[in-house]
Amino acid sequence: MDAIVTKPVVRGVIFDCDGVLVDTENLANQVLTDLLCEYGCDMTPEQSHDFFLGGTLASVGPKMAETFGVKLPDGWLDECYARTFKAFKKDLKPFSGIGAVLDLLDARGIPMAIGSNGPHDKMDVSLGKVGLIDRFRGRICSAHDVAHAKPAPDVYLLAAQKIGIPILDCVVVDDSISGVRAGVASGATTIGLVDLTSGDDLLAADAHYVASDHRALLDLLSGWLA
Repeated sequence: MDAIVTKPVVRGVIFDCDGVLVDTENLANQVLTDLLCEYGCDMTPEQSHDFFLGGTLASVGPKMAETFGVKLPDGWLDECYARTFKAFKKDLKPFSGIGAVLDLLDARGIPMAIGSNGPHDKMDVSLGKVGLIDRFRGRICSAHDVAHAKPAPDVYLLAAQKIGIPILDCVVVDDSISGVRAGVASGATTIGLVDLTSGDDLLAADAHYVASDHRALLDLLSGWLA
């Protein structure tokens, strides 16, 4: 992939939620892994990450049937969400550097939105727990709002509409392969933020830039807005 040599236009920023705004990925992945093991699927957290990160939770059942020949019981999805919400309410912590990123964008008058594969009730719990929900109220978009989840670009296109900024003038920040592909497909400048997925894998998914952490993300955005 050719390097980008000019400063990207930053008129709006759209964030993924899990793994970008809130440190949910390890908690949610452990809940899912434990539940699948209870259902007789000998999964490790690493396997759950590799198979399911960045997708929708509803896609887990079909993937388990197709890959392992395991049919999950009726109601498993509700049980998984219930356990996940309980874990979030008890143990969820904010990323230490996200406040500075959001403060920078607010100070520069850059509108922000969220585009996530997760459902609204999950984001209500996680964003509420870490005190971020009011910063995005009315601009929180879920894959449940559009025809196709990531890696399709639909949720990012909707988020750009919510803030009234052409997607080509937006920056997308996502931590998963499917999310990075969605951002690139939307036409936005796309930053891969390293969380559970490596920088090399995010670059292989065609991320335009990679930030190793929230401090590096702040440095990137600060430079572009200077």
